[in-house]
Amino acid sequence: MSKSKRAHPDWALKQKRPGTELRYIRGNYYLYGVSSKWNKEKKRAQKVTGKILGKVTENGFIESARRQVLEGKSKSENASMPTIKSISTKSAGFGCFLEPLLADVLAALRKHFDENADAIYCAGLMRLAYQTPLKNMNVHLKENFLSESFPELSLADKKVSSLLKDIGSDRERINAFFREFSRAGENILMDITAIHSKSEQMSINQRGYNSQGSFDPQANLLLLFSQSRHEPVYYRMLPGNIRDVKSVQLTLKETGTADTVFVADKGFYSESNIEEMEQAHLQYVIPLKRNSSLIDYEPLKKGGKSGFDNFFKFQDRFIFCAFRQLNDGKTLYTFLDDHLRLEEERSFLNRMETQKEEKLTIVDFHERIHTLGTFSIITNLKEKQPQDVYKMYKARMEIETAFDAFKNTLEADRSYMQSDQSFEGWMFINYLALLAYWRMLKVLMEKELLTKFSITDLAMHLSYIRKVRINGCWHLAEITEKTKRLLAKLNCHIT
Repeated sequence: MSKSKRAHPDWALKQKRPGTELRYIRGNYYLYGVSSKWNKEKKRAQKVTGKILGKVTENGFIESARRQVLEGKSKSENASMPTIKSISTKSAGFGCFLEPLLADVLAALRKHFDENADAIYCAGLMRLAYQTPLKNMNVHLKENFLSESFPELSLADKKVSSLLKDIGSDRERINAFFREFSRAGENILMDITAIHSKSEQMSINQRGYNSQGSFDPQANLLLLFSQSRHEPVYYRMLPGNIRDVKSVQLTLKETGTADTVFVADKGFYSESNIEEMEQAHLQYVIPLKRNSSLIDYEPLKKGGKSGFDNFFKFQDRFIFCAFRQLNDGKTLYTFLDDHLRLEEERSFLNRMETQKEEKLTIVDFHERIHTLGTFSIITNLKEKQPQDVYKMYKARMEIETAFDAFKNTLEADRSYMQSDQSFEGWMFINYLALLAYWRMLKVLMEKELLTKFSITDLAMHLSYIRKVRINGCWHLAEITEKTKRLLAKLNCHIT
């Protein structure tokens, strides 16, 4: 095998981290920093190899950062310095950044999970930082500075397997943890997504329909998201063949949450679901499909905007609203977004022109034009302004973002667990990782940096921050100017 295509050994690959490249040069392995730069001519990003970071050996990573200690010293000073007998390095940015953001989480874990709390906390951070499976958790922990904060902790494969069973065997401890963060009067968003598994040993793994149109064996993850605090506040695992309002009732009983508003998606509405929610005294905001018989489009067929009762401004766009009272205290709102209407008109006319689906005519266009750009909501909320109801529904994007992070960032939409208890424990670890993800996201939003930096960008910069131990003393290694500027904007001080 040529050197250029040489298969790197596992002990060398373990030292590789985001933003680095492993190179084999004259019988030795070295780690280099890498970044990307936009090539205007080729119109694509190109890899840029940076400075050498250090040498990789079977005994670990030897960082060239010892220059940091020697930097700025005269030759006479260097000559008088003690000999460097040992040197090691660990990634420090991720844990240090999240420590103040998750102090309440760690305290709640220690309150309800006793001696397992620290292991649960660190396992959640390893999932977020590295999307690591069980077998690699301990490798990542030992390479991370968190191992210095929790020196007695091990996330070895067998220990984590035992930990997951222990967590999942007592759901009440998980519920007690959730209740530490429960708030009365919150707007709660709820949604369900499928978690795929091929395990035949889990009773929760059942054939059920999902958004991909599949009836494969799966479990359903029900997630509650606080619109008030902008973070996930609860999860519950359901068999793959259960997706109804009864699960919502039991969920709210389990959380002990009071005065919440349940905000659903379009697929949730049915007369039976509404009836059950009313019987359970649940407050709700539920959108309707456009062909719902509840919607009265006649006022919208009038010229101009005369069929609308009022308007309000939302994100620099004017939204018009018509509403009417239904029986039993329910209200039906119909909103019109002119910007959305123009997009839908253009899309409809393009379909007419291309005729890729059923043949559409100008008659069809005129029959539907009064519905374009509209959506309707049914709610039993009292004394709410139309803009309040509208904002509640629009906030559903947050829970959709949460599921996107769960599936694509954490890669947690598939499970290889072989028991219901282990599966429950595994999902709790991933829930904590998702909670940490949203705490990071809120910092970027609060500092108005989300348009420039994603969570992936922030994680990459944090991975560059390392600490070096020389003769038993830890030193902060060099940080790039770009990372320094980002930390300053975040008001984050890592020492």
